[in-house]
Amino acid sequence: MAKSIPRKYKFDPERPYCLVLGGGGAKGVYHIGAWKALRELGVPVNAFVGNSIGAIIGAFLAQGLEKELQEIGASIKLESIVDVGPDAAGLPDGAEMMSRIKKVSRSLARKGGLDTSPLRATLQKHIDEGAIRARGVDLGITTVNVSDLEPRELFLDFMPPGSLIDYLMASSAVPGFTLPKIDGKTYVDGGVYDNVPYEMARRRGYRRIIVVDVSGAGVNLKPDVEGSETVYVKNSIQMGGILDFDRTFLDRFTLLGYLDTLRVFGRLSGYSYFLRPDPEAEARFRGVASGLGAPLAEEAKRPSRGFFPDRMRLDGRLLLKCLECAAASLHVDRIREYSYADLAGEIARKKSEEEDRAARAIGSGEARGAARLEKLLVGAWKDGRFEKPPYFYLLLARATPAGKAREAVHMLLDRFFPELKAAEAWFGVDPKVAEGVISR
Repeated sequence: MAKSIPRKYKFDPERPYCLVLGGGGAKGVYHIGAWKALRELGVPVNAFVGNSIGAIIGAFLAQGLEKELQEIGASIKLESIVDVGPDAAGLPDGAEMMSRIKKVSRSLARKGGLDTSPLRATLQKHIDEGAIRARGVDLGITTVNVSDLEPRELFLDFMPPGSLIDYLMASSAVPGFTLPKIDGKTYVDGGVYDNVPYEMARRRGYRRIIVVDVSGAGVNLKPDVEGSETVYVKNSIQMGGILDFDRTFLDRFTLLGYLDTLRVFGRLSGYSYFLRPDPEAEARFRGVASGLGAPLAEEAKRPSRGFFPDRMRLDGRLLLKCLECAAASLHVDRIREYSYADLAGEIARKKSEEEDRAARAIGSGEARGAARLEKLLVGAWKDGRFEKPPYFYLLLARATPAGKAREAVHMLLDRFFPELKAAEAWFGVDPKVAEGVISR
């Protein structure tokens, strides 16, 4: 579905795209990062179709308010969206905030919903409907008329003059917020009908479409891309929620939108990481692979099942695969742009950290044999939480007595962490060889 664009590809301004932006509340900051990447790439866009926060961001972009949008994204708080009362300055952050807001939302939903007048005030301050109409850029939004139980797909040229902000508020009226009225009809967030309105863009006649999906709540339909040139950008890491206004999350999710978009368009490469392509380093590494010993030398000649994760198995970029697997085994930060040398350096640093941590755990008696480690791994798997990096568990397993329990632990590690075999092989490469390959 996602079409990779060569790095030096020149986009034809006469063949612009329609940008479809999905709903997702606070997660909409991802759209800001994605737009920054599209601008850097020189991708021409002449139409915006969105739902909820996607509709609002689409309106800002249709008006050309990129700077204003970035400023809002960099400072947005919960009180920028809803009226949280006179004690807003003393509100808590993070998980405690989320818990309290959910309770308040349930309570106020019975009273008519949270007051969204701060959001309307922001739109009234920035959005100039006349300016958008004058620019001639297409803008479409989705919402649902709950009075008539009718979904509404509206483009600006079909909206009565002066109604755009009303429809933007209607599109973003998530359950729990005050539901706006237009001409006596009550409206709710279009996500209950179509959270990523790709089909709306198709029905408008667009065939060159970029979709940005932030995994927001609502109805997410699988797009039918036949007969189109569709580029699909979706957050590669699941994080945050629609009411998560933690500043660290917002900044990282914005950056993720930027990095994901660059990777989809081929400017960055990688699977879990974001790497600047380095074909010269790949060629040098393959050139020395025969002297690295098994199993890397064998993988360079003939890919085998089970050494790399299956999704990587046939990829010819041997060095990238080794770096990715080693980084994943150490929980190296994913939301960052790396050169090959940057990632190799971070891998070396994290590897040393985990070896020190494991040594302390073994010395303190925290690791009391393979049977205990097996129980720990099985428990973590059932809970869906492996708090420490896979390499740490591998080091503990190596320190346990030989026997069936230890063999079982290694089997569990191979099952849970398919990147470990390749990571171990990379850790066995002579550091001078690795440095000579990567750092030229």
